[in-house]
Amino acid sequence: MSNKRAVLRLYRRVLVAAREWTASTGLESDTKVERNYIIDEARFLFKRNSKVTDSTEIETCIREAETRLEMALHYRNPYPRPVNLPHMAVPQAMHRKVQVRRLRESKPVYVHSQDI
Repeated sequence: MSNKRAVLRLYRRVLVAAREWTASTGLESDTKVERNYIIDEARFLFKRNSKVTDSTEIETCIREAETRLEMALHYRNPYPRPVNLPHMAVPQAMHRKVQVRRLRESKPVYVHSQDI
């Protein structure tokens, strides 16, 4: 399947999930806020990543979106899960470059679009 088709299918899945979304509190006002968040976040991230041309980067973005969607549906929470990665979680390296790379690689797949 081409990347364009996969991205469009994923965007459609996100919009359907937003349309069918109900807040875990059951309140209509919370449901409306969460639906709007899902739509706004999807629109922002898909628009920001529309300039990506590298196929591996596109696949990473698709994997992140699928993971975030599945986690939202599973936990009934549309917001990204917090990541607590202590500054010294990655062992000290001889070179700062290596440590930065290790920190970047240790980020969970569902937060690649955010800076931690």
